[in-house]
Amino acid sequence: MYLLFRSGLLSRSGLLFRSGLLLISLCLLTVMTAKAKQTKTYQLQYHATINPDTEQAEVQITLPDAKLVNSINFRLDESFHSNVKGNGELELKDGRAIWQPPEKNARLSYTVELNHERSPGAYDSIYQKDFAIFRGDDLIPPAKVRTKPGAHSKATLTFELPQHWNSINSGWPKKDDRHFIIDNPERRFDRPTGWFIAGKLGTRREKLNGTHIAISAPQNSSVKRMDLVSFILMNWPQLHELVGELPPRILVVSAPDPMWRGGLSGPNSLFFHADRPMVSENGTSPLLHELFHTLTGITDKGNDDWIVEGLAEYYAIEILYRSGGLSEDRRERVFNWLADWSKDIKKLRGHSSTGQKTARAVILLEALAQEISEKTEREKSLDELTRALIKEKHVDLAMIKNIVENLIGTPSDTLDSPLLK
Repeated sequence: MYLLFRSGLLSRSGLLFRSGLLLISLCLLTVMTAKAKQTKTYQLQYHATINPDTEQAEVQITLPDAKLVNSINFRLDESFHSNVKGNGELELKDGRAIWQPPEKNARLSYTVELNHERSPGAYDSIYQKDFAIFRGDDLIPPAKVRTKPGAHSKATLTFELPQHWNSINSGWPKKDDRHFIIDNPERRFDRPTGWFIAGKLGTRREKLNGTHIAISAPQNSSVKRMDLVSFILMNWPQLHELVGELPPRILVVSAPDPMWRGGLSGPNSLFFHADRPMVSENGTSPLLHELFHTLTGITDKGNDDWIVEGLAEYYAIEILYRSGGLSEDRRERVFNWLADWSKDIKKLRGHSSTGQKTARAVILLEALAQEISEKTEREKSLDELTRALIKEKHVDLAMIKNIVENLIGTPSDTLDSPLLK
């Protein structure tokens, strides 16, 4: 460079000019790269009005600026959704609403039935004079969304309630009394899944290990809110140790008849009937079973529901035992009862696992727990398998076999059972 200056082939002013151009180019490249990496977001506004005259929710979905959205393809359920209307292009076909929103002020509206029977006379969604219980999955149905590359939503949900109602609760964080922030990092299209309860409510709240726990039920109902709070508090340390990272919020919704007499888990929330025991006479815990589902989010890929239900039932016993709620003798009697009850089960794999099949899955998991402990000289346990499955979320038998083999160093004898053929 010095020789170039001396020879006059490159002047100082020319070098400075070229250096300036290079610097400007680098700055422009940095800005362009940053913009390319920047995630594109669009506002998605859900608004639901609960109408006491029709016992329906009137839902409107608004996108103030929809340039990033090509289409939203909703899966409708005729038992819930009707009267679908929207601007832009809307096609209703084969149980789906295919919406191509306009670029500005896009609006889609429909009505949602709030009364739905899971079985005759037993409701899993309901409107009553002083309260309503429903799921966000029914309020905003699942959808396939086509957007510009890298785009994702920033969503909110606002409610209009009957005048005499005082509150609405869900597992989502509140911006104010009736305004929820819907943000699921696992989805590019955010929608409000899980349970909601609105009306004249009584709610008990606690905060444990960073998780806000709420038990909410209609006022003047038979729900024993403080019993539920105390039971969860007693078992929470063991749940935390097993699961690890816990969600920021958990809502337990409860109500008496005519709600369905069972428990139903959902994301960050669950429903638990007022008359269901926290611990059954056989020593298992329906409440811990549903909490396990809610906290872990484990699902199967289609043919291994036995592991999903089996783990929930296994830990409904094991967590209670670890917390001091079952003696060692009682724990053994519980497993003996489950083994006897499910002795005629010959096959575990399949789309759905209930009752005796789940009981047999628990017995297999107890044998697997013993095998892992023995073959690792008590250094590993079934908990390691469970934590690995929590990370994976969607599981199958091949995955389970692989994880266990990595834990114990050899293929599992227990998982070679004829029950899993």
